[in-house]
Amino acid sequence: MPYEVTATRKRPQSFEQLAGQEFVAATLEKSLETGRIAHAYLFSGPRGCGKTSTARILAKALNCEKGPTPEPCGTCDSCKSIQAGSAFDVIEIDGASNTSVENVRQIKDEVLFPPNSSRYKIYIIDEVHMLSTSAFNALLKTIEEPPPYVIFMFATTEQHKVPATIKSRCQQFTFRLVASDLMVELLAAAAADLGVTAEPEALLWIARESGGSVRDAYTLFDQVVSFAEGNITAALLREKLGLVGQDRMNALFGQFVAGDTAGALASLDEILSGGVSPEQFVADMVEYCRAILLVKNGITRESLLGAPLSSFDLGITEALSGERIERVLSMFLGAYRNLKESIDPRYELDLAVAKASHINSYIPPSDLVRAVGTLKRYLEKGAAGGATAQPQARPSALPVVQAAAPGTAAQAKAAPAPATAAVPASLVDSSKLPELKKALVADIRKSNVLLATTLDKSHSWRLKDDVLAISVQTPMECDLLKRFLGIVAELLALRLGSPKKVEVRLAGEMQTDGGLGPGESPFEAPGAGAGLAQASRLPPAFNERPRADVPGQGALAAREAPARAAPAREPPVSLHEKEAIGLVERLFKGSLVGYTQPAASQTVGQAEPGAATKKAPLIEAPSPTVEDDEALE
Repeated sequence: MPYEVTATRKRPQSFEQLAGQEFVAATLEKSLETGRIAHAYLFSGPRGCGKTSTARILAKALNCEKGPTPEPCGTCDSCKSIQAGSAFDVIEIDGASNTSVENVRQIKDEVLFPPNSSRYKIYIIDEVHMLSTSAFNALLKTIEEPPPYVIFMFATTEQHKVPATIKSRCQQFTFRLVASDLMVELLAAAAADLGVTAEPEALLWIARESGGSVRDAYTLFDQVVSFAEGNITAALLREKLGLVGQDRMNALFGQFVAGDTAGALASLDEILSGGVSPEQFVADMVEYCRAILLVKNGITRESLLGAPLSSFDLGITEALSGERIERVLSMFLGAYRNLKESIDPRYELDLAVAKASHINSYIPPSDLVRAVGTLKRYLEKGAAGGATAQPQARPSALPVVQAAAPGTAAQAKAAPAPATAAVPASLVDSSKLPELKKALVADIRKSNVLLATTLDKSHSWRLKDDVLAISVQTPMECDLLKRFLGIVAELLALRLGSPKKVEVRLAGEMQTDGGLGPGESPFEAPGAGAGLAQASRLPPAFNERPRADVPGQGALAAREAPARAAPAREPPVSLHEKEAIGLVERLFKGSLVGYTQPAASQTVGQAEPGAATKKAPLIEAPSPTVEDDEALE
C-alpha cells in the first residue's frame, strides 16, 4: 500500500470530524435537516482550515443515496466516488488555472445538462478569487438563477477579492484558525495512529509553528516523524530544526539580569554557531519575552505560553519588572525589523543583546513619574516653609510685578504689594519719570514683549495730578497702547502706590495742549528733540493728523487742508534748483504763454471746456496753486 501523507489520511469525512469549525458544521447540518438548501455557497478563511473538505462533505450529504442528510453514510457508491474524487457529477475546478471567460462559458454550457446519476450537479471552484473580472461577470446570471439541480460551492482564502455581486448571491461561511490545544490533540491522535511517541512540549511547538492551520501542522508533523525514529522530543526538535530552546533562553536571560554583557555575547555566538539563523534567534527571543511577560502577569496556561510553565526560570520574572521585560521585547522586535536592511544581521543581534544586558540600568517611565511627583511635593513643602523666612525688602528697591497676559487684564488679580514696595512721593517729580518708565517696561516685558517695546519707544511722558500722558509717534503705536491700557494702569498703580489714569496721545496732539500746568512733570525720551525739530519743518497738515486714521483719511485731510497756519520757512535753494526754476519761468513766459488753440492731435494735455479765454499751457503743470501762477507770470 503506498504511503499516504497525514493531511490526506486525516482529512475529515463528516461534519463531526471538522476541527474548530463548529458553527459552520452546525449551520450546514441544520439546513440539510430542514431542506433549506442554497444554490450557492462561499467558504472563506485561512489556508488549511477545512474549506474544500467541507465542500466535499456537503456534496456527499446532498448526493448520498440516503440523503440529503446531515450524516452521509460513506458506504454508498455516490459517497465512495466523491471521497475518491471520481464522481462524475461533482466537478472540482481550480480557479487559479481556469480564470478566463472561455472556462466560465464551458460551465454555462454544461449546467444545461442534468446530472448523470446523482441528485445534484455540484461545481466546487477552489481559489475562486483568482477568476478574472470578465469571468465573474459571465458567471453572475448563472449563479443567480441556476437550474434546480445545480449547486455552486466556492472556496477562497482572500474573500475581499471576490466581487460583491458574487458574494451577495451566495451563503457565506467564514472559517477560523484552530486553537493550539485542539491542534495538539489532533497531532497526538495522528502520532498514535502511526505508533509514534511524542512529548507534549514537542507537539505544542509543532502546533504553534503551524499558525492554526491543520494542514500545515500535519505537514510539519510528517517531517518530524521522518527523522524522529519513533520518538519525538523537544531536544530533538531544537537540534534538527535549529531552535534556541528553553534552556539556552533561560541562561541568556540570566546573563541579562546579571548585567554580564561579555557572557551574553558569548552565548549569542554559541547559539548562532550551532546553526540557528539570526531570524530564528530573534523569533525565539520574542516568543520567550512574550511568555515571561504573560507569566509576570499571572498567566500560566500552557497553550498561551507555548511551553510548560516548569520550563521557564521563574527567578527571571521575579528579578525583572514588567516594564523592563516590555523594554527587552521592544528591543528585539526592532532588531527583527532591521535585519533585512542591515549591513550584517549579526551586527543587529550583537547590538540588541548588548543593550538587553544593561536592562537593569533602564529607568521605566513610571519610576520617572513617581520621582518627579516626589520632587514636586518636596519643593512645594520647602517653598511653603521658607516663605516666612524671606528677608524684608529694602524700601528703596523697586518690586518686580508680574504683568497679566494680553487681553486678560480685567480678570487678572494682582497680589497686593507690600507696604514697603510703594514708590515714595518724591518719585513723582520729573527726575524720577525715566526710572518709573524703565521699571514699567521691565515688568511688562516679562509677559508682552511687543507692548514693552512700544512703551519703551514712546516719545514723552507727562505726569499731571493723577493723569499720566504718554505720547507716541505713530497711530499704530497709539492703538496698541490703548488696547492694553488696563495693564499699564494696573502696574503704574502698583508702582506708585495709588491708582493713576493713563492717557495715550500722538506727539502732535501733545504739543497743542499748551504749556505745563502746576504739578505737571514732563519727560521726553532721548532724541525726542531732534524728532520735534524735524516735525516743525513739515507742512502743518502733517502735524494735524486725525487720531482715528481710517485708511486714506489722513492723506486726504493733508491734501485738502488749506494753509491754516503760517507757512513754514523754506530751506535755502541750491544752485541746481535755481537753474531749474529759471528754466520753468522761461518755459511759461515764452511762446507757450497765451496759446489758445490747442489741437487734439498735437497737444499732450487738453484744455478745460469753457476756458478758452484763460491762458492754458500746452504742457500741463503738476497742479500749481493760484499764488504760483501769479508769481510765474
